[in-house]
Amino acid sequence: MRGAGGNGPAVDLAALSAGVVWGLLLLVVSALLLGVLDFRFPPSPEAEAGRTLVVQGVAAALAGLRAARAAGRGGFLHGLLAGVAVMAAAIVLVGIFRDLPRLVGIVRGLLIGAGAGAVAGVATVNLRRG
Repeated sequence: MRGAGGNGPAVDLAALSAGVVWGLLLLVVSALLLGVLDFRFPPSPEAEAGRTLVVQGVAAALAGLRAARAAGRGGFLHGLLAGVAVMAAAIVLVGIFRDLPRLVGIVRGLLIGAGAGAVAGVATVNLRRG
């Protein structure tokens, strides 16, 4: 599959991997910080679940932003793929250390990652051109 100009691939794998690494780094740092806060001030299960989705959405947006910025083109595609990859990695890590969420939780997480990553990717490419 070729890019819009017909020269080169549609997806820049180096840019995509850079975005995913940035998103995963944000997840690790936020997990450490939130773990310390949870130890000191234990949240309710509902608050913890909501906060986790927000943090994962921000990480997916950062991944989409970084992937689109590194690629310089294809903000929607790079952002979408980076966001989904970060959320899929987060789901796998949660499955390893705890238990996998139900199918509804997996789909919700992937949709949040896809949406946040795509919006951030489109915004990054469009703001860079303007």
